[in-house]
Amino acid sequence: TQHLIEPGMSYDYSNYTQFGIKDATERYVYAGWMTFVITCSLLGDTTILVASIRYKAFRLHRTVVTFIQHNAICDLLNSVVSLLPVVISVFYNSGGSSSILNTARFFTMYYVNTASPAHIAAMTFGKLLLLKYPLRARSWSKRQAHRVSMGIWMFSLCVPTFHLLVDKDDVTFDYRVYFCMYKYSKSAWIILLPALSVILIFLPNVIITLSVALLLREGRKIVKEAQKNLRWQGIITVVLSAVVSVSSCLPMTIYFIAEPFVEKDPLEPGPFYIKFYRVAMTALTLNVLANFFVYCLTVESFKRFIQSKLRRRARILSHKLLCKGSPAEDET
Repeated sequence: TQHLIEPGMSYDYSNYTQFGIKDATERYVYAGWMTFVITCSLLGDTTILVASIRYKAFRLHRTVVTFIQHNAICDLLNSVVSLLPVVISVFYNSGGSSSILNTARFFTMYYVNTASPAHIAAMTFGKLLLLKYPLRARSWSKRQAHRVSMGIWMFSLCVPTFHLLVDKDDVTFDYRVYFCMYKYSKSAWIILLPALSVILIFLPNVIITLSVALLLREGRKIVKEAQKNLRWQGIITVVLSAVVSVSSCLPMTIYFIAEPFVEKDPLEPGPFYIKFYRVAMTALTLNVLANFFVYCLTVESFKRFIQSKLRRRARILSHKLLCKGSPAEDET
Protein backbone atom coordinates (compact mmCIF):
# COMPACT_ATOMS: atom_id res chain seq x y z
CA THR A 1 0.00 0.00 0.00
CA GLN A 2 2.99 2.32 0.31
CA HIS A 3 2.76 3.15 -3.44
CA LEU A 4 -0.81 4.43 -3.35
CA ILE A 5 -0.05 8.14 -3.19
CA GLU A 6 0.73 9.27 -6.69
CA PRO A 7 -2.29 10.98 -8.28
CA GLY A 8 -2.14 12.54 -11.72
CA MET A 9 1.10 10.92 -12.90
CA SER A 10 2.66 13.12 -15.57
CA TYR A 11 5.00 10.39 -16.78
CA ASP A 12 4.20 7.28 -18.78
CA TYR A 13 5.95 4.74 -16.59
CA SER A 14 5.19 1.97 -19.11
CA ASN A 15 7.73 3.60 -21.45
CA TYR A 16 10.75 1.29 -21.40
CA THR A 17 12.99 3.82 -23.16
CA GLN A 18 12.62 6.31 -20.32
CA PHE A 19 12.15 4.08 -17.28
CA GLY A 20 13.41 0.55 -18.03
CA ILE A 21 16.70 -0.85 -16.76
CA LYS A 22 19.02 -0.74 -19.78
CA ASP A 23 22.12 -2.16 -18.12
CA ALA A 24 21.98 -5.97 -18.05
CA THR A 25 24.15 -6.21 -14.91
CA GLU A 26 21.89 -3.84 -12.98
CA ARG A 27 18.85 -5.77 -14.15
CA TYR A 28 20.28 -9.12 -13.01
CA VAL A 29 21.33 -7.66 -9.65
CA TYR A 30 17.78 -6.41 -9.17
CA ALA A 31 16.34 -9.80 -10.14
CA GLY A 32 18.94 -11.57 -7.98
CA TRP A 33 17.92 -9.61 -4.89
CA MET A 34 14.25 -10.36 -5.48
CA THR A 35 15.09 -14.06 -5.96
CA PHE A 36 17.02 -14.04 -2.68
CA VAL A 37 14.07 -12.45 -0.87
CA ILE A 38 11.65 -14.96 -2.39
CA THR A 39 13.85 -17.91 -1.40
CA CYS A 40 14.27 -16.68 2.18
CA SER A 41 10.56 -16.02 2.47
CA LEU A 42 9.48 -19.39 1.08
CA LEU A 43 11.85 -21.27 3.38
CA GLY A 44 11.57 -18.99 6.41
CA ASP A 45 7.84 -18.29 6.47
CA THR A 46 6.98 -21.93 5.74
CA THR A 47 9.20 -22.89 8.68
CA ILE A 48 7.42 -20.34 10.88
CA LEU A 49 4.01 -21.78 10.01
CA VAL A 50 5.07 -25.42 10.46
CA ALA A 51 6.94 -24.68 13.69
CA SER A 52 4.09 -22.70 15.22
CA ILE A 53 1.17 -24.89 14.09
CA ARG A 54 2.55 -28.43 14.22
CA TYR A 55 5.37 -28.23 16.77
CA LYS A 56 4.14 -25.34 18.96
CA ALA A 57 7.67 -23.93 18.85
CA PHE A 58 6.70 -20.35 19.75
CA ARG A 59 6.46 -19.96 23.54
CA LEU A 60 4.59 -16.68 23.30
CA HIS A 61 1.02 -15.65 24.04
CA ARG A 62 -1.39 -17.43 21.70
CA THR A 63 -2.74 -14.18 20.23
CA VAL A 64 0.75 -12.96 19.32
CA VAL A 65 1.52 -16.34 17.71
CA THR A 66 -1.70 -16.11 15.70
CA PHE A 67 -0.73 -12.71 14.29
CA ILE A 68 2.77 -14.06 13.54
CA GLN A 69 1.16 -16.86 11.52
CA HIS A 70 -1.04 -14.50 9.52
CA ASN A 71 1.90 -12.19 8.89
CA ALA A 72 3.88 -15.18 7.58
CA ILE A 73 1.00 -15.91 5.20
CA CYS A 74 1.15 -12.28 4.04
CA ASP A 75 4.86 -12.62 3.32
CA LEU A 76 4.40 -15.89 1.43
CA LEU A 77 1.64 -14.39 -0.71
CA ASN A 78 3.76 -11.30 -1.26
CA SER A 79 6.64 -13.43 -2.50
CA VAL A 80 4.52 -15.51 -4.86
CA VAL A 81 2.09 -12.91 -6.25
CA SER A 82 4.24 -9.76 -6.07
CA LEU A 83 7.95 -10.53 -6.18
CA LEU A 84 8.01 -13.62 -8.39
CA PRO A 85 6.29 -11.79 -11.30
CA VAL A 86 8.86 -9.01 -10.88
CA VAL A 87 11.71 -11.52 -11.30
CA ILE A 88 10.07 -12.99 -14.42
CA SER A 89 9.47 -9.53 -15.91
CA VAL A 90 13.05 -8.43 -15.21
CA PHE A 91 14.57 -11.54 -16.81
CA TYR A 92 12.37 -11.20 -19.91
CA ASN A 93 12.69 -7.39 -19.74
CA SER A 94 8.98 -7.12 -20.50
CA GLY A 95 5.69 -6.56 -18.71
CA GLY A 96 3.72 -8.95 -20.84
CA SER A 97 0.73 -8.14 -23.00
CA SER A 98 -2.19 -9.64 -21.04
CA SER A 99 -4.29 -6.88 -19.47
CA ILE A 100 -6.24 -9.46 -17.44
CA LEU A 101 -3.02 -10.88 -15.97
CA ASN A 102 -1.71 -7.40 -15.21
CA THR A 103 -4.95 -6.49 -13.43
CA ALA A 104 -4.78 -9.72 -11.40
CA ARG A 105 -1.18 -8.95 -10.39
CA PHE A 106 -2.16 -5.44 -9.33
CA PHE A 107 -5.17 -6.76 -7.37
CA THR A 108 -3.22 -9.37 -5.40
CA MET A 109 -0.33 -7.02 -4.63
CA TYR A 110 -2.55 -4.26 -3.27
CA TYR A 111 -4.54 -6.84 -1.31
CA VAL A 112 -1.52 -8.38 0.42
CA ASN A 113 0.31 -5.09 0.96
CA THR A 114 -2.76 -3.70 2.70
CA ALA A 115 -3.13 -6.72 5.00
CA SER A 116 0.54 -6.96 6.02
CA PRO A 117 1.01 -3.64 7.91
CA ALA A 118 -2.46 -4.03 9.40
CA HIS A 119 -1.42 -7.37 10.94
CA ILE A 120 1.77 -5.81 12.33
CA ALA A 121 -0.33 -3.02 13.84
CA ALA A 122 -2.73 -5.56 15.35
CA MET A 123 0.18 -7.55 16.81
CA THR A 124 1.89 -4.54 18.41
CA PHE A 125 -1.34 -3.09 19.78
CA GLY A 126 -2.42 -6.53 21.01
CA LYS A 127 0.88 -7.01 22.83
CA LEU A 128 0.41 -3.63 24.49
CA LEU A 129 -3.03 -4.70 25.75
CA LEU A 130 -1.60 -8.03 26.96
CA LEU A 131 0.98 -6.19 29.03
CA LYS A 132 -1.41 -3.55 30.33
CA TYR A 133 -4.29 -5.91 31.18
CA PRO A 134 -2.66 -9.28 32.00
CA LEU A 135 -5.66 -10.66 33.93
CA ARG A 136 -8.07 -10.05 31.08
CA ALA A 137 -5.52 -11.41 28.61
CA ARG A 138 -5.75 -14.87 30.15
CA SER A 139 -9.18 -15.35 28.59
CA TRP A 140 -8.14 -14.19 25.11
CA SER A 141 -8.19 -17.15 22.73
CA LYS A 142 -6.68 -18.02 19.37
CA ARG A 143 -10.17 -18.00 17.89
CA GLN A 144 -10.61 -14.33 18.85
CA ALA A 145 -7.25 -13.46 17.29
CA HIS A 146 -8.18 -15.36 14.13
CA ARG A 147 -11.42 -13.39 13.96
CA VAL A 148 -9.49 -10.12 14.14
CA SER A 149 -7.18 -11.35 11.38
CA MET A 150 -10.17 -12.43 9.30
CA GLY A 151 -11.58 -8.93 9.66
CA ILE A 152 -8.26 -7.51 8.44
CA TRP A 153 -8.25 -9.83 5.42
CA MET A 154 -11.84 -8.91 4.55
CA PHE A 155 -11.21 -5.18 4.89
CA SER A 156 -8.02 -5.45 2.81
CA LEU A 157 -10.03 -7.09 0.03
CA CYS A 158 -12.04 -3.88 -0.28
CA VAL A 159 -8.97 -1.82 -1.22
CA PRO A 160 -8.10 -3.25 -4.66
CA THR A 161 -11.80 -3.83 -5.35
CA PHE A 162 -12.48 -0.14 -4.73
CA HIS A 163 -9.68 0.82 -7.13
CA LEU A 164 -11.08 -1.36 -9.89
CA LEU A 165 -14.60 -0.04 -9.35
CA VAL A 166 -13.36 3.53 -9.85
CA ASP A 167 -11.50 2.61 -13.05
CA LYS A 168 -10.53 -0.97 -13.84
CA ASP A 169 -8.56 0.14 -16.93
CA ASP A 170 -6.26 2.49 -15.00
CA VAL A 171 -3.63 -0.18 -14.37
CA THR A 172 -0.27 0.15 -16.11
CA PHE A 173 3.02 -1.70 -16.14
CA ASP A 174 5.66 0.39 -14.36
CA TYR A 175 9.16 -0.19 -15.73
CA ARG A 176 10.73 1.50 -12.73
CA VAL A 177 9.90 -1.56 -10.61
CA TYR A 178 8.76 -4.00 -13.32
CA PHE A 179 5.31 -4.39 -11.83
CA CYS A 180 1.73 -3.32 -12.46
CA MET A 181 0.73 -0.12 -10.72
CA TYR A 182 -2.35 2.08 -10.55
CA LYS A 183 -2.16 5.43 -12.38
CA TYR A 184 -4.83 7.38 -10.44
CA SER A 185 -5.84 9.27 -13.57
CA LYS A 186 -9.42 10.01 -12.55
CA SER A 187 -10.08 13.41 -10.98
CA ALA A 188 -12.01 11.66 -8.19
CA TRP A 189 -8.70 10.47 -6.71
CA ILE A 190 -7.79 14.05 -5.80
CA ILE A 191 -10.27 13.71 -2.93
CA LEU A 192 -10.36 9.94 -2.46
CA LEU A 193 -6.63 9.26 -2.42
CA PRO A 194 -5.64 11.39 0.60
CA ALA A 195 -8.45 9.86 2.66
CA LEU A 196 -7.52 6.34 1.56
CA SER A 197 -3.85 6.99 2.27
CA VAL A 198 -4.58 8.12 5.82
CA ILE A 199 -6.56 4.95 6.50
CA LEU A 200 -4.23 2.48 4.80
CA ILE A 201 -0.75 3.94 5.31
CA PHE A 202 -0.68 6.65 7.95
CA LEU A 203 -2.99 5.01 10.50
CA PRO A 204 -1.30 1.55 10.65
CA ASN A 205 2.17 3.09 10.98
CA VAL A 206 0.98 5.51 13.68
CA ILE A 207 -0.58 2.61 15.60
CA ILE A 208 2.64 0.60 15.26
CA THR A 209 4.87 3.49 16.39
CA LEU A 210 2.70 4.54 19.33
CA SER A 211 2.18 0.94 20.43
CA VAL A 212 5.92 0.28 20.42
CA ALA A 213 6.63 3.43 22.46
CA LEU A 214 3.88 2.64 24.98
CA LEU A 215 4.93 -1.00 25.10
CA LEU A 216 8.48 -0.14 26.11
CA ARG A 217 7.21 2.45 28.57
CA GLU A 218 4.78 -0.02 30.15
CA GLY A 219 7.50 -2.66 30.43
CA ARG A 220 9.85 -0.31 32.27
CA LYS A 221 6.99 0.83 34.48
CA ILE A 222 6.15 -2.74 35.51
CA VAL A 223 9.77 -3.52 36.33
CA LYS A 224 10.21 -0.29 38.30
CA GLU A 225 6.96 -0.32 40.28
CA ALA A 226 6.48 -4.04 40.85
CA GLN A 227 10.16 -4.70 41.55
CA LYS A 228 10.06 -7.94 39.58
CA ASN A 229 11.58 -9.44 36.49
CA LEU A 230 9.65 -9.09 33.26
CA ARG A 231 9.83 -11.54 30.38
CA TRP A 232 11.08 -9.25 27.64
CA GLN A 233 11.18 -11.96 24.96
CA GLY A 234 7.70 -11.28 23.56
CA ILE A 235 8.14 -7.53 23.82
CA ILE A 236 11.46 -7.57 21.96
CA THR A 237 10.02 -9.84 19.26
CA VAL A 238 7.07 -7.53 18.64
CA VAL A 239 9.21 -4.37 18.83
CA LEU A 240 11.80 -5.63 16.33
CA SER A 241 9.08 -6.78 13.92
CA ALA A 242 7.48 -3.35 14.18
CA VAL A 243 10.79 -1.53 13.71
CA VAL A 244 11.54 -3.52 10.53
CA SER A 245 8.04 -2.84 9.19
CA VAL A 246 8.17 0.91 9.78
CA SER A 247 11.82 1.25 8.67
CA SER A 248 11.15 -0.52 5.38
CA CYS A 249 8.49 2.11 4.62
CA LEU A 250 10.69 5.14 5.36
CA PRO A 251 12.30 5.53 1.89
CA MET A 252 8.89 5.34 0.22
CA THR A 253 7.48 7.80 2.74
CA ILE A 254 10.32 10.20 1.88
CA TYR A 255 9.54 9.76 -1.81
CA PHE A 256 5.89 10.67 -1.41
CA ILE A 257 6.63 13.66 0.83
CA ALA A 258 9.27 15.04 -1.55
CA GLU A 259 7.60 14.11 -4.84
CA PRO A 260 5.32 17.19 -5.12
CA PHE A 261 8.36 19.47 -4.69
CA VAL A 262 10.73 17.75 -7.15
CA GLU A 263 10.64 19.25 -10.62
CA LYS A 264 9.40 16.98 -13.41
CA ASP A 265 11.12 17.20 -16.77
CA PRO A 266 8.71 15.52 -19.23
CA LEU A 267 11.55 14.76 -21.65
CA GLU A 268 14.15 13.43 -19.22
CA PRO A 269 13.02 12.10 -15.82
CA GLY A 270 15.60 12.62 -13.10
CA PRO A 271 17.12 9.94 -10.86
CA PHE A 272 14.63 10.77 -8.11
CA TYR A 273 11.71 9.40 -10.15
CA ILE A 274 13.61 6.33 -11.35
CA LYS A 275 16.54 5.27 -9.16
CA PHE A 276 15.28 6.52 -5.81
CA TYR A 277 11.80 5.16 -6.42
CA ARG A 278 13.24 1.76 -7.35
CA VAL A 279 15.41 1.71 -4.22
CA ALA A 280 12.45 2.79 -2.06
CA MET A 281 10.26 0.03 -3.46
CA THR A 282 13.06 -2.50 -3.00
CA ALA A 283 13.39 -1.46 0.64
CA LEU A 284 9.83 -2.66 1.20
CA THR A 285 11.03 -6.21 0.61
CA LEU A 286 13.04 -6.05 3.85
CA ASN A 287 9.77 -6.58 5.69
CA VAL A 288 9.22 -9.82 3.73
CA LEU A 289 12.80 -10.95 4.31
CA ALA A 290 13.39 -10.13 7.97
CA ASN A 291 10.72 -11.84 10.09
CA PHE A 292 12.31 -15.31 10.11
CA PHE A 293 15.64 -13.87 11.28
CA VAL A 294 13.92 -11.67 13.88
CA TYR A 295 12.22 -14.71 15.42
CA CYS A 296 15.46 -16.72 15.34
CA LEU A 297 17.16 -13.95 17.31
CA THR A 298 14.41 -13.16 19.82
CA VAL A 299 12.27 -16.27 20.37
CA GLU A 300 14.37 -18.76 22.32
CA SER A 301 12.01 -21.71 21.80
CA PHE A 302 11.95 -21.14 18.03
CA LYS A 303 15.73 -20.86 17.98
CA ARG A 304 16.05 -24.21 19.81
CA PHE A 305 13.59 -25.76 17.35
CA ILE A 306 15.67 -24.62 14.37
CA GLN A 307 18.90 -25.82 16.00
CA SER A 308 17.44 -29.24 16.82
CA LYS A 309 16.16 -29.70 13.25
CA LEU A 310 19.51 -28.66 11.78
CA ARG A 311 21.41 -31.03 14.09
CA ARG A 312 19.08 -33.87 13.14
CA ARG A 313 19.55 -33.19 9.44
CA ALA A 314 23.31 -33.03 9.92
CA ARG A 315 23.33 -36.41 11.70
CA ILE A 316 21.24 -38.00 8.94
CA LEU A 317 23.52 -36.56 6.25
CA SER A 318 26.71 -37.67 8.01
CA HIS A 319 25.24 -41.15 8.52
CA LYS A 320 24.43 -41.44 4.80
CA LEU A 321 27.94 -40.31 3.86
CA LEU A 322 29.47 -42.86 6.23
CA CYS A 323 27.25 -45.61 4.83
CA LYS A 324 28.33 -44.76 1.29
CA GLY A 325 31.97 -44.78 2.30
CA SER A 326 31.93 -48.07 4.22
CA PRO A 327 31.89 -50.47 1.21
CA ALA A 328 34.96 -48.83 -0.24
CA GLU A 329 36.73 -49.13 3.11
CA ASP A 330 35.84 -52.85 3.32
CA GLU A 331 37.30 -53.52 -0.15
CA THR A 332 40.62 -51.96 0.79
